[in-house]
Amino acid sequence: MTSAKVTLPTPPTNRRSRPARTRAIERLLDVRASDGLSLSGMEMRASAPARACVVWLHGFGVSYDLPQCVRVGRELAARGISFVAGNLRGHDGAGTGWRYRGDSIRLVRTGGWYEVFEDSDMDVQAWITHAETLGAARLVLVGHSFGALHAVHHLSTSGDERVDALVLASPSFGLRHLEAEVAAVAKKMVTAGQGQELLPEGSWQRGFGTRTVSAQTYVSWARVAPRLVSGPETMFADIRCPLFVYYGTSDDIGGQAEVDFISERATSARSFEHSLLPGVTHGYIGAETTVASQISDWVDSLARASD
Repeated sequence: MTSAKVTLPTPPTNRRSRPARTRAIERLLDVRASDGLSLSGMEMRASAPARACVVWLHGFGVSYDLPQCVRVGRELAARGISFVAGNLRGHDGAGTGWRYRGDSIRLVRTGGWYEVFEDSDMDVQAWITHAETLGAARLVLVGHSFGALHAVHHLSTSGDERVDALVLASPSFGLRHLEAEVAAVAKKMVTAGQGQELLPEGSWQRGFGTRTVSAQTYVSWARVAPRLVSGPETMFADIRCPLFVYYGTSDDIGGQAEVDFISERATSARSFEHSLLPGVTHGYIGAETTVASQISDWVDSLARASD
């Protein structure tokens, strides 16, 4: 594994110095996970043959159509990289989902409050399958914040060889703060058939816009956390494709220490690069062009390395 730090590109000083931009075709999407759950999303297809397609996995408490996510997608598509962003079943806080079974439809609880972490692998799989239909030269999986954990978990458990490269965008390590006492209460609730009941207010104080989640969600986090966010052996060791990690330096949820944690464990990655983006916040508001440039430049570097 090779390791390198990516240098933040100097912003263009005039229009003629900007990367070549193309018009994109935008479309709303509805795909089905393997358990029949309907998932909403969007694609931005580069009008010229795309040199890559990004599959963007959102973080906790938000959804695929977060405004800055849309803007990042448009910036990438203008640079000739198609973009697919789709809901995971843990999108937003709480919602009602449609699960198709043959000719019947069942209403189910969805959202970050009710997600069973491992079940979202079916959603990641569905969005990658859709992205394949766009015919891009490379498929790049990008997980933002909590979505980064979903990306790592999917690749670790599935070994999905359709993914050519992985970007962890401001990956969250919030699951390090799970409490054994709360996990024990949640497990008892799940055993008693109360898995979809919410834990007492304040049981999860690191959520985006919430201070609780359901018992089944907390229990699932407790199952996956040891091999995702702590310990010497984690799922990062199962990443075999090129890996790029970045954080902003202004009010982001991690930095060099988290980069080092990943670098020390992602020993099977074909290559490892990272960047700390000056002035960029966790939500990327106002920094969409910077984020898109980082991803685009890294994708281009992979293409040059393979020539």
